Amino acid sequence: MSDLYADLADLYDLVFEWDIENEADWLVDRLGSGCRTVLEPGCGAGRMFEPLARRGLAVTGIDRSPAMVERARARGTGATVVLADMTRFELGPFDGGICPINTLGHLSHAALGDHLEAMGRALRPGARYLVQLALGAKVGNESRWEVERDGWHVRATWTVETRDAAAGSELHRSIFEVLDGPRAGEVHEHEHVMSYWTADTWGAAVAASPFRWAAVYDGIAPGRPLAGFSATGGLLWHELVRA
Repeated sequence: MSDLYADLADLYDLVFEWDIENEADWLVDRLGSGCRTVLEPGCGAGRMFEPLARRGLAVTGIDRSPAMVERARARGTGATVVLADMTRFELGPFDGGICPINTLGHLSHAALGDHLEAMGRALRPGARYLVQLALGAKVGNESRWEVERDGWHVRATWTVETRDAAAGSELHRSIFEVLDGPRAGEVHEHEHVMSYWTADTWGAAVAASPFRWAAVYDGIAPGRPLAGFSATGGLLWHELVRA
């Protein structure tokens, strides 16, 4: 099986890159007027870099995939991109941090604790860390979308297959079908072991970290309104504040 984050980095980049201008405005607003430097752990191919840079932020990204780091650097946005593991790195200090589209779901519960400790060292006291993380998504929940760009046409499906609540883990399946363009006819299917979080287990993890859980926002509803700490669902935004 091909490595989705290495051998298929170009396809992954295409599937997960969409218009984020409105989201970038919201992120900059939540990071606060004093935020000038921002860290994105698990940055992948750097889709967030240009929108944030155009809004006056100096961006640093880290990722452990050499292929993703290469693609992120090739964007030419001026962002600093570091090959590093998000659970153990020494960078900073930064004024804020972001981590979108459930990237932290790839970390085990123990590794999440290591990550928050590393982010605590990287961010200044009072800095906001905006994390997009699914809480209690339903088993069988399926997301489907299609992308047509630069001669490509790709259909993507991402499904929550099974859950072991006691172990705090889920099995997710992704399918990327190349309908037209380069490598037309290819179908790439991958399984992903992801962490399962509830509002209670996530809240406990944050309470044990250098952060305070300040707010939850609905990442899908227009305007991203406050959602409450007991909210569950897919792409919730969690606002953490460095204590």
